[in-house]
Amino acid sequence: MATKKEGIACYDKAALDEPLFVLRSTDSLAPEIVREWAYRAKAAGTPDEKVEEARRAADAMEDWQITNSKKVPD
Repeated sequence: MATKKEGIACYDKAALDEPLFVLRSTDSLAPEIVREWAYRAKAAGTPDEKVEEARRAADAMEDWQITNSKKVPD
């Protein structure tokens, strides 16, 4: 998991023309979607460390939403 402040390593790995999709913590749907990704990634054989990182990110997003604002995607 990363923040804008810390930098985002996956951006460095992506090709210049590679499409990316970003979910922010303000998106009320984000934690659920990240958890679904983790579930599917686990089933597909993704290493446990990566799956757990996604689950921690979903938890952090949910915690952030509690103390900040959230909204449906616009």
